[in-house]
Amino acid sequence: MSIENVNLINLLEHASICVVIHSWDSQIVYVNPAAAKLFKTSLDELQRRHQSIDGWEFIDRQNRRLNPDEYPVNKVISLNVSITDEVIGLVDDTTGEVCWLSVSAYPEKSNGTGFVVVYFTEITKKIADFSFLDIVQSAQDMIIVTEAESVNGPLSPQIIYVNDAICKLTGYSREELIGETPRIFQGSLTDKEATTRIHSALTEKKPVTETLLNYTKKGTPYWVEMSIFPLKNQFGEVTHFASVERDVSAVKFHAEQLNTRNSELKDIRENLEKLVSQRTRDLRNVNVKLEKLAYFDPLTDIPNRRAFEEALDKSTHFAHRHGYSLLIGIADVDHFKKLNDTFGHAFGDDVLVAVAKSMKQFFRQEDGIGRVGGEEFAFCMVLPGSHEAIDILERLRKRVELISSSLPALKGYDVTISIGAYYVSEVNPSETKEMVSIADEALYRAKREGRNRVSLVRQDKTEFNSVS
Repeated sequence: MSIENVNLINLLEHASICVVIHSWDSQIVYVNPAAAKLFKTSLDELQRRHQSIDGWEFIDRQNRRLNPDEYPVNKVISLNVSITDEVIGLVDDTTGEVCWLSVSAYPEKSNGTGFVVVYFTEITKKIADFSFLDIVQSAQDMIIVTEAESVNGPLSPQIIYVNDAICKLTGYSREELIGETPRIFQGSLTDKEATTRIHSALTEKKPVTETLLNYTKKGTPYWVEMSIFPLKNQFGEVTHFASVERDVSAVKFHAEQLNTRNSELKDIRENLEKLVSQRTRDLRNVNVKLEKLAYFDPLTDIPNRRAFEEALDKSTHFAHRHGYSLLIGIADVDHFKKLNDTFGHAFGDDVLVAVAKSMKQFFRQEDGIGRVGGEEFAFCMVLPGSHEAIDILERLRKRVELISSSLPALKGYDVTISIGAYYVSEVNPSETKEMVSIADEALYRAKREGRNRVSLVRQDKTEFNSVS
């Protein structure tokens, strides 16, 4: 060995920087003490792990696992170029903690023999001084990250991250949103042209800004201004999309008020008669908008038929995607016409309000309920796993029976309901109308057989009936 080589080895042995030398076939031939300390192992162990397919887990700054051909030494060998200050993370296979490294590597050839010299510098503390994830998680704006692949699929693009702000506004939990598509927030009044423009931008991997009418988990509409932009990896490939969204419901409402007011002032200046005509048309348009956005029954303060149908549609698709069961039911207040004729319509309204309040307290927040007719109420429940649906329905029927004793305003009148229901274990979203029809038939069967009872039909056509 030459004096120069001896001096070089002595220098590397006492150097604080981590040095690993590979032969041209990528095998490790030398590790200085600083590198052995960093990797917490010996030269023999490093050589063994390097030969194993699963010996290392390196990641990039986007937490994407690197393929072996992306390792610094393999890039130098395949491209015959040097690498300077490339940042990669080494994942501890025991604790899962990441050690961040700044890597430089260059090829060295002499006397026909090739080597790759790799320098490592640990920069974990420098990177961990603050967390971008903490900033994003605590942001007031809503942030969604989706995959960029398969944007044309029915359940794509899939959501892989949401921050706290969007969960707070929409009522969905993070677990409910991960794996779903952003279309979960859209409804019947969402602008189709805007969603088409968004889809085109995603297909072309271009940024796009739109304002959409979205819906919370409860079906409440809200306006959101969203800016969607592609995220690229270190090779310039688009791997994800990020959407930064802001609730602009109040802004849109005030803007519409301001436009309406300016129009009114202009009409006043021009012609009072023209203003009256314009005002009439404005009121007609407002009534149309209110009709579209009216999701609650004004008497009982629970969702109306339209809101229930949308909740049922969402529940049906959710149960289908996750393989859950679905319980659909219709409840009818017994002898309601006689009640109205005997005590008056005001008393009948009190009964409907009391029944609606009881149902609202009985069902879960994620269940769908609604007043769908004069004295008819509908409900739907997504049921993971196996449930005794007849027990649920019986508890509801008995809860309504307690109304008379708990509300003095009902004057001791015995309020009861008849319930018809359909329990579906394998949900097909295209058969929603048929499922409601079966529940409706079961309701009429319960009324024919004496009222104040439950008639349940299962998907296998078996029937269960309860008697009060």
